[in-house]
Amino acid sequence: MINHRMLLGINRRILLGALGAALVSPALAQPITVTLIVPFSPGSVMDIMARGFADPLRVALGTGANVLVLNREGAGGGVGAAAVAQARPDGSTVAFAPSGMITTLPHLVQGLPYRFEGFEAVCQNFENIFVLAVGAQSPYRDTASMLATARARPETVTWGDAGVGTVGNLIGRQLEQLGGVRMSHVPYRNQGQMMLDVQSGALDAVITTWATVRDSGLRVLGVAADQRQASIPGGPTFAELGLNVTSRGFGGLWAPRGLPRDVARRLETACLEAAGSQAYRDAMERIGQVVAPLGAEAFAVRLREEERDAKGMIERMGLRVP
Repeated sequence: MINHRMLLGINRRILLGALGAALVSPALAQPITVTLIVPFSPGSVMDIMARGFADPLRVALGTGANVLVLNREGAGGGVGAAAVAQARPDGSTVAFAPSGMITTLPHLVQGLPYRFEGFEAVCQNFENIFVLAVGAQSPYRDTASMLATARARPETVTWGDAGVGTVGNLIGRQLEQLGGVRMSHVPYRNQGQMMLDVQSGALDAVITTWATVRDSGLRVLGVAADQRQASIPGGPTFAELGLNVTSRGFGGLWAPRGLPRDVARRLETACLEAAGSQAYRDAMERIGQVVAPLGAEAFAVRLREEERDAKGMIERMGLRVP
């Protein structure tokens, strides 16, 4: 027989269970599907990174979660960034991307359908090392000889990158200013075509990530890093060459501003867990990338600093385009 004390105990457990259930947000309790927008083409280094991250993220999000990768390339990453900006801020659409398309591109290109303030950081999960590289048969043996040709014959030396406002593009513009030269910029929507063109000699040079050129047979002329990289044989830093190139590559997950707090916390926690997973680290090591996790707050600070610095640099260099 159930006595009065037992009844009170049962009622108390029922009440506590109900309260506990009420405190669990539907966003946390239900399975989630996240689409990672990659603003570069299939097969690009960024695409490979995102696909290496997708499964660890799915595992970190928990039972029933699903993570998709969607390529929205074009306009130096602007097409993908716009797709994220226009998505519902509910955690279902998140960028896996470098920082430049939200910190730099809005200051560089007029009329973009988004601003830096329209996004929020989820977590940083990578850094990129950028290099200046030429084909194996190129006459340029070092950065100085390439800049000397560009100085003697303005706009005849061509360089390719992923588009206006990307890190590679800003490095190229800095090299022009610091070297007192004018070169011809060739933006590429398809990374594979860019590599074919520089290997064949149709393009003089590329400025892209070390991961992109590592196994390509290209000759590295300069590295945008604070010190020499053991993984890049013979590649001097631009600083060693007397060129104060400041642009660096980093990125991770960022989302439309306005995520519910519990959703933002869930995504951040899962992102950091996935970034720390052996599966992601192994995937990054295979392509020569750097795993560099930061939480939402620290990532947001770094994005704000880059946005401020990019604005100042673009204004000083007169780089804004119509």
